Amino acid sequence: MNGNQLNQPAEVVARLVAVVMGVGFLVTVVAIPVIFSSGSLRVGIQRSTLQVDGLAVVLSALVLGLSALIQSFAIRYLRGDSRQLWFVAASALLTGFTVLMVCAGSVAVFAVGWIGAGAALVLLLGTYFPLAQARRGKRATAVRFILADAAFVSAVVVLLVAGGGDLSWARLGAVVTGLPVPVQVIVAGLLTTGAFARSSQIPFHGWLPFTLAAPTPVSALMHAGVVNAGAILLFRFAPAIALHASVMTIVFLVGATTLTYAAAVRLVRADVKGRLVFSTMGQMGFMIMACGLGLFAAAIFHLIAHSLFKSALFLGAGAGITQHTVSRDLPDPKPRTRVSYGIAVAVGVLVPGGTLLAAKLVLAPTASAATIGLLGFVSLTASVALASALITHFTLRTFVSGVGATVLLLVGYVAFLHTFTAALQPVFSITAAPAWLLLLPGLSLLGVQLLASTQCLTGFRNLVYARAVTTTVSRPPSVQRVVS
Repeated sequence: MNGNQLNQPAEVVARLVAVVMGVGFLVTVVAIPVIFSSGSLRVGIQRSTLQVDGLAVVLSALVLGLSALIQSFAIRYLRGDSRQLWFVAASALLTGFTVLMVCAGSVAVFAVGWIGAGAALVLLLGTYFPLAQARRGKRATAVRFILADAAFVSAVVVLLVAGGGDLSWARLGAVVTGLPVPVQVIVAGLLTTGAFARSSQIPFHGWLPFTLAAPTPVSALMHAGVVNAGAILLFRFAPAIALHASVMTIVFLVGATTLTYAAAVRLVRADVKGRLVFSTMGQMGFMIMACGLGLFAAAIFHLIAHSLFKSALFLGAGAGITQHTVSRDLPDPKPRTRVSYGIAVAVGVLVPGGTLLAAKLVLAPTASAATIGLLGFVSLTASVALASALITHFTLRTFVSGVGATVLLLVGYVAFLHTFTAALQPVFSITAAPAWLLLLPGLSLLGVQLLASTQCLTGFRNLVYARAVTTTVSRPPSVQRVVS
């Protein structure tokens, strides 16, 4: 009897769940133009509501589409695995609660979806529970989620009591402004604490690196979906969070600190999944920074782009390792000259900056100071990436492909950012962090990149290696694949 026969019921369930997710994705894709053309559709459920607006249908399409893709990938990846059914059940719960969260029309319904999604993730991390590494990751995640969610639930309770019951998003701002100012600040701080933990931001960042022992489909669901929940919380609760510049400044600084830290650690990680983990953490830091600047629509756009990009990276990590093995055996590139170095730096500075300036003038002639600052920050990071690529491999091929890809991506970034801002940016007044604070993470990242080009990170690299989580994902006998 072969492995497929032994585990056939689990595979049948897995295929059924993948089909259901795929059908849900198609329904939401069809609903997107309808919702954007007609405004918001509310479906009443007793005293609470589900709010199917533009944000809800876009994020539901993203969640269901990625879930269908990852479920389909997992059918073959986990075929014959005794824990396949556990993964299917836990991932279906995670998807369901996440959709409930993004479609919630009130504070209480959002809280149910938020807590349910966190619990489902902890269950999902138990897919290979017999592994000591998996148990460690599950425990680290559960502890941080419980602490942060306790703060989030406390804020929700205060809001529900102040509102005399469940609150729709339309009533949230009025109820919060009726509270004493110290209570407003405390509620905002408690809400942001939940967002920081779910998006693996400092000081709650420790849980994500401990999940390296999770199988690839679990990692893809986490990095492409779960960590994005922090921006969704900040977006929905913006009327309660964006009242005070002090709170928004803290949000920005937490994101900026996490971004810089994750970028530095990523440079010294030798393992593929470790680099992807800290890349995710840094990207979430950028997303939280955008929220601190009051650019919530920009954060949602970044959320979607990161989810698509990171899911592709995790599902294709095996092919990436193979490609790295091949390229490692290739001859060393020719040493760079002063002329090639100078050209690389000049092109790296001029192309991204000129492209973003031209795209902004043509596609989005009017923009806030925060948006201009964000585009400047993006220009800096694009300059570092392009210049580093050209310095490392200065050939005609890398020059043409690097410049072409940079221009295409940055023009697309401005176009999509303008579209998302027009469609999703909140219309109420926002007291954001000052845009000049972008200089802090910008200079920090530039300093990290300059250090990375020298031997100054050797000691830091050794420290990270000493504390790094082992990435070997071996399975104990109880969860070995059943093979024919």
